[in-house]
This record gives sequence, C-alpha cells and structure tokens, in this order.
Amino acid sequence: MENFNPVANSVFSSFEIDQSYLPVAENENERFQELRKVLITRIEELIQKDVEKLKWILYRIDVNEKKVYDALAANASLHYPEVLADLIIERQIEKARTRAQFNEGPSDWSFDV
Repeated sequence: MENFNPVANSVFSSFEIDQSYLPVAENENERFQELRKVLITRIEELIQKDVEKLKWILYRIDVNEKKVYDALAANASLHYPEVLADLIIERQIEKARTRAQFNEGPSDWSFDV
C-alpha cells in the first residue's frame, strides 16, 4: 500500500482521532492495519454516541452510499464498523492517488493578464 501519511492524516482529521493512538508499525501494511483498528474503534464509538455525526463524516469524505449498502450486503459476516472502515480507507487512498496524479509536473495554467 502507498500514500499512508495522506490517508492517515485525512482519517485522523475527519474522525477527530489523536494520532498518538496509532501504534508504531514496521511497514506500510502494518501501519494500515493499525489505522484500520483505530478507525473501527472510533466508528463503534460514533455508532453508539452520535450516528448523525458518523453520517455527516461519511458524506463529507464522499463515501458512496451505494457502495456502503453493497459492501454490507456482500460482507454480512463482517461487523458493520469493519466494512465502513475498509470503505473509508479505500476512498481516502483513491483521493490521495488522484491528488498525487494531478500534482505531478509543472502546471500549464497561466494567470498572467
């Protein structure tokens, strides 16, 4: 996996998670697994205490509602927060890749008048 820092920063910011909760990991895959665990815990908290806030965050970070329903139907054996965490991380990775793709190279834009 790539783009851990932008993904983690976005998740921590969106879900108001203190980065100190993320344990030290040796490689990118372990770092994503630890991020997933912390995110699952935070989603569980929001489900119990403030579902509306969870819905708002999902809307704001642009997690596709149809993907949520499809993923829940396809992964009935998984716990709801696990499915959401996977979709959130997947979406944040997509956004990080898109940003990196469009930030490469010099810009063709010129604002000279």
